[in-house]
Amino acid sequence: MVKRGGKEVITVEIFKETYDTMKAIATKKHWSTKDYINNVLLEAIERDKFLYSYAPSLSKVGYEDNILFIRDAKLGKTTEISLRDRSLYCNVCNSKDCVHIHYAFALPEMAKLYLHRLVSKARTR
Repeated sequence: MVKRGGKEVITVEIFKETYDTMKAIATKKHWSTKDYINNVLLEAIERDKFLYSYAPSLSKVGYEDNILFIRDAKLGKTTEISLRDRSLYCNVCNSKDCVHIHYAFALPEMAKLYLHRLVSKARTR
């Protein structure tokens, strides 16, 4: 382990494609690549801590096509969150506004749902 600026530093492997993307974003934001990557990682950790404290019974199971699967241990069910008419829909609560939807909005997979929808629409045109 090395110390830089009074902090311990550990070297990790990052895929070149990921690094190049993050470096480009950091450059646009006028950040150092190192600071940007550390900030992204810290935000992910903070998001996960928040989600656990907000809804400890919920956990992401997976993502497939345009459906996000969230396990609700309290209900003993897995919810399917899908995009319908530009809104998220929960099949367990039959709702567009429930704890499962709120949880889903904090997950990075939400962007994938929207991107998948955009790509699907582009293909059908």
